[in-house]
Amino acid sequence: MARSHADWVAREGDGPDGGRGPGTRALLGIGILLAGFAGAGPTGCGARSGEKPELVFGQTGLGEGDFSYPRTIAVAPDGRVFVIDKAARVQRFDPEGRFECAWRMPEWQLGKPTGLAVHPDGRLFIADTHYSRVMIYDRDGHLLDRFGTPGTGPGQFLLPTNVAIDGEGFIYVSEYGGNDRISKFAPDHSYVLSFGGPDAGQAALRRPQCMDFDREQTLWVADACNHRICRFSRDGRFLSSFGRAGGGLGELYYPYGVRVLPDGNLIVAEYGNNRVQVLTPEGRGVRVWGSAGREPGQLAVPWSLAIGRGGRVYVVDSGNNRVQVIRL
Repeated sequence: MARSHADWVAREGDGPDGGRGPGTRALLGIGILLAGFAGAGPTGCGARSGEKPELVFGQTGLGEGDFSYPRTIAVAPDGRVFVIDKAARVQRFDPEGRFECAWRMPEWQLGKPTGLAVHPDGRLFIADTHYSRVMIYDRDGHLLDRFGTPGTGPGQFLLPTNVAIDGEGFIYVSEYGGNDRISKFAPDHSYVLSFGGPDAGQAALRRPQCMDFDREQTLWVADACNHRICRFSRDGRFLSSFGRAGGGLGELYYPYGVRVLPDGNLIVAEYGNNRVQVLTPEGRGVRVWGSAGREPGQLAVPWSLAIGRGGRVYVVDSGNNRVQVIRL
């Protein structure tokens, strides 16, 4: 029996399957266990699991610059950093992690946003997950526009997870909760097409949680519950995928965040492995950073990451209520 939108909303949780999967404590333990099984994988050639971050900002709390389980991050063209947590707050920081301003989403009782993208013109596109819409703000928190309605039809959403914007201004919105697809919209927010849905064969997605474009305008997708990274053209053609569940170098366990590095490699935040991994576009593991734990250089269920200026990578260390900044 298909689940209704209300059923999925009621099942919000920290686990990869919207509350059906393991939560934060369980996954922290799983990450430690997988690291042990992997042997020479994460701790072998190319690994950096013990390396300290360049910068850490944020702590547990609801004050300015504090976090309550942050889940998504984006860096604007001017270097400003935006983070959204489970208090439904959007906070803006300077590149060094100094708090600048904040605002709260207009509605949050059903659940909080899990995705965020910054347009080249500086506008913020927020996947307002449990309200089945995309909200658009300026950098100071003024609401500019919104689009999306609940449903399974063309242009509708169940639980949108993230937003990506291509070089021509087209908008891509990923979903889970039954649709498990990516929909493309024109710059005026009119619907264009959808791809990756349950009937898409080898291209079928299971909780696509994050997306990013490379210089050739190829769309890379963190297909979280299939433990893989997928590659699509802008017209929705499935090009390739790589990944399998595990904790070794080149393996993935609930990849939640994916970004394209300046050198063309990919960097992936693994919710289930409590680490960040760099991979080639072909899927070869290059190195990892982080391990399960609470100290600087360790991670607890990282949800997201973003690329800043000068090769900086901002990692949302969700279970530790902070952002760690590394340089790879």
